[in-house]
Amino acid sequence: MSLNESAAAAVKKKITLLEEDFPRFAVRATLGGVYLALGTAFAAVAGHAVEQLAPGMGSLTFSFLFGLGLFSIILLGADLATGDMMYMVYGAVQKYTSWTKAFYLIIVCTIFNLIGAILIAVMLAQTAKFGNITPDHLIATITEAKLHKGPFDALVEAIMANFVVNMAVLGAVFCKDVASKFLTIIPIIAMFVGMGLEHVIANFCLMSITFFTSNPMIDSMAFGPVAMNWAVVWVGNVIGGGFLIGGLYAWLNRGSEAFRD
Repeated sequence: MSLNESAAAAVKKKITLLEEDFPRFAVRATLGGVYLALGTAFAAVAGHAVEQLAPGMGSLTFSFLFGLGLFSIILLGADLATGDMMYMVYGAVQKYTSWTKAFYLIIVCTIFNLIGAILIAVMLAQTAKFGNITPDHLIATITEAKLHKGPFDALVEAIMANFVVNMAVLGAVFCKDVASKFLTIIPIIAMFVGMGLEHVIANFCLMSITFFTSNPMIDSMAFGPVAMNWAVVWVGNVIGGGFLIGGLYAWLNRGSEAFRD
């Protein structure tokens, strides 16, 4: 299918499910948080182990493994709010849905992504790998670095992060098989993770895992900094993935038929 056909089908499916079968939409969105949290946790375990053997290489390992979470979400049909930002803005610009419905879906998906991330974080706290991690653990140091960023820096990095994430989501639309989706998603996602950019659902996962598993708790883990980060990053992600990818490609595909994707 063309991009317009694929996007129209995705928007219709998501809106219809939200309006006609809310519990199943909620479960798909919860699974989005679950899959990303599991991918985040695995990348952190591997990255921390590598860091002990080769200092400086842990974050690079984390970057290249983090994309497994998004790959799982796309492969298994879960819903991720930051991907829905692209689809919903695309759909609203193309008039497949209203702006009100588009943003309602994004907000609902965000909430259930957070629930999924928290569920996994609580369970991880009972495991051998994550029970009482110390503040020098890779996942704690990544979280602390994010919480020390100012609002403007977080906003700019959030715009860039979801621009990159939706490069991967959009690229996966054009892939015809699972292997090509994997080879598209993993290196593109590594770009945003490696640069330390801000993705709200990834931050849900990182900060929830850090909160429930750290002992002692890192100093910067307080309600104010966490809430500020999530709010600012959410807005930046809407701009970067929603308007700069979804909106831009919707505009590009309203031009001459010969140039449509």
